Amino acid sequence: MLAQLPLRLLLPVLVIPAAGAQEAQKDYTDPVALLKAIARTYASGADTFHMESIAEITWNADLHHEWRKVYRTTIKGPGNLYRIETRSPFGSFIQDSDGTDEWIYLVEANRYEKHPVPRDWPQFSRLIFAGSNELMDAWSMRTILEELAASYKSATMFPQETITVEGHSYPCYVIHVTSNDSKAVVDKDAYAETTLWIDKTALVFRKQVRHANSYMLATPTIRIRFLEDSTTVYPVADFNAPTTPDMFRFTPPADAKEVAKLADLDVPPRSTPKATMAGQPAPHVSFDAPDGRKIELSSYRGKPLLLDFWATWCGPCLTSMPALNRIYLDVRDKGMAVVTFDEDNAGEDAAEYLARHNYAWTNYHDAGGRAASAFKREGIPLTVLIDAQGKIVYFDSGGDEAAVRKAIAALGPEFAAIAGPPRTRE
Repeated sequence: MLAQLPLRLLLPVLVIPAAGAQEAQKDYTDPVALLKAIARTYASGADTFHMESIAEITWNADLHHEWRKVYRTTIKGPGNLYRIETRSPFGSFIQDSDGTDEWIYLVEANRYEKHPVPRDWPQFSRLIFAGSNELMDAWSMRTILEELAASYKSATMFPQETITVEGHSYPCYVIHVTSNDSKAVVDKDAYAETTLWIDKTALVFRKQVRHANSYMLATPTIRIRFLEDSTTVYPVADFNAPTTPDMFRFTPPADAKEVAKLADLDVPPRSTPKATMAGQPAPHVSFDAPDGRKIELSSYRGKPLLLDFWATWCGPCLTSMPALNRIYLDVRDKGMAVVTFDEDNAGEDAAEYLARHNYAWTNYHDAGGRAASAFKREGIPLTVLIDAQGKIVYFDSGGDEAAVRKAIAALGPEFAAIAGPPRTRE
């Protein structure tokens, strides 16, 4: 039966080794240099890719024990062709685009919705089922692994090993890291250690084993301790992957039922009031340029300004970056400034990330969170559009490319074309 199969078996699986990085022939002895090379592999400009992961997670607390297994597959073809498949204890999903239409299929319910491909594809916010979160995690796999490779300031090299993943053998470098090796601020009440197996030829992760001793906040003052152990393997990590149109052609089972919205199968989501500054004057705030100069936000007055608050540790922020770049490429010659504020612990982390992806807009490290506080930032990503007179005309969570383009187009006739298709896709 369809729902009983591992979801990755619904497609003919291409067992293709990852495309070798230019640096792959180098014999690495410095673990940090190796991790930086891996980050560059995942940050490569390849428009097409095929990635798969299989994770097993065990979670233990005094009064709770949980084991789960999660399959994730993402195939990105040219343009807006994509297919995402996930299978977890909370449901199995397929999200598929043939370039014209998008299908989202909930396997266990045998229900699907179909609609034109959204301009800011793919979108995941329509679904409220717990398992649907895996769709975004699968799509973000490449970004998440890039950030994993870039997040450590030190590491330990273990002896090399050859491991077998889904029947294929890979000679691997082996690196061990702990939370104390991280560039992030260390939480003294939590500790994690991770062993990483890196394909020597392709410079991609093939296996990750992680042990964490941490806690969750039941209330602001009550901490529930837990142990988490996970093993994740990556059978496929291929950039510039060969694809065919048939891989993105979804045919629902004959007995499947189309519904207007899959979310209608569940209870409506609770609405959460959200602070907004739309309609207000932009606040007075100053911040430091990389060269130490003091910059006033008001110095941008006289031309529209698009702001985005982000951090390299924020998965949704990194997922929305390609959309921001598409907007930047379309407005940079029209008299609009694009500025981002990173909330990383160290500004160097954000600078390295932007350089790896060739993102060329102006970025400021928001040391002390002055800019975030001035804009009453409750979470990131946050996107703010300020018109030439200094009035905030758009204030919302980042990632909604179509909404941001619509707001920019409303600034005046010189920006009207921005509401149309972007010039480039990443």
